[in-house]
Amino acid sequence: MSKVMKYLLLFLTFLPFAGNAQHVFQSDFQNFWIMRDSVMSIKEPDKQLDGVNRLYIDKASDGLKAFMRNKEGLDHKWLDLIKEYPSFWDSLKMKTPLIQNSVKRLEEQIGHFQELYPELIPAQTYFIIGIRQQGGTVRANLSLLGVEVVLADPSTNDDQLVRMGVHEYVHTQQKRPDFQKINVLTSSIREGACDFLSFIVTGIPVQAPYMAYGQTHERAVWLLFQKEMNTNHNDNWVSTGRNPALPAPDLGYFVGYRICETFYNKANDKKAAIKELVNLNYADSNAVNDFLLRSGYDGK
Repeated sequence: MSKVMKYLLLFLTFLPFAGNAQHVFQSDFQNFWIMRDSVMSIKEPDKQLDGVNRLYIDKASDGLKAFMRNKEGLDHKWLDLIKEYPSFWDSLKMKTPLIQNSVKRLEEQIGHFQELYPELIPAQTYFIIGIRQQGGTVRANLSLLGVEVVLADPSTNDDQLVRMGVHEYVHTQQKRPDFQKINVLTSSIREGACDFLSFIVTGIPVQAPYMAYGQTHERAVWLLFQKEMNTNHNDNWVSTGRNPALPAPDLGYFVGYRICETFYNKANDKKAAIKELVNLNYADSNAVNDFLLRSGYDGK
């Protein structure tokens, strides 16, 4: 083999997305069922608790370890959830083929993302089972999908699961804001960018109540949004759950999506637009305000 070929192979080995590098992992999802079946076959509480630790916690992936960090008593919480909601876990286990299919498809879409945005920083996605509190979150370059929350919605199919996976993967690429000072506009564009880019990458539309409501009441939502966009009332607009103060939950995602979509549609260079959407400095409110102005979005 020539020296040139040797150097070329060495270079390819260290490319971020070279070869068959794995970016999506489901070992925690698989280990959970092994643990659950074992625990349910045991009657002694101390042995059940040992099973939770030995078969799930001790075998945790880097993603599950990140989820568990700074949380206490998780073994007791998992055991209580397993014993209190047997039918829920039965129904979730039946969705195993959906997870398996989504892992492969998400790997493919991450590759597509890298084609659209060559500067993509390597990150990992983990399908984990948490304590029924959080669907998607990010820890540094680790994207965590709590499938026991995401799949509790019967409308979540493999398309939406893949799209959600890309949404969280985009978060691993973004500049982090100061979450103590973040305002509604910044929160909304940050989440909306992930929703919009997940659509650009996968071609899968966002199927969520906030999109359905926003599309039919866009002007009214925008007028309401403008009153609070420079405040820290983030709970009114992003990850709100059911908030009686607003006609639909999470409308900030919709507004952010439309701002990003308007910016992208105006751009002549789409790859450059994607790069700017990924690299917007969310720690700089002036940069976020400037992005809104340049987008030209006006609620129509």
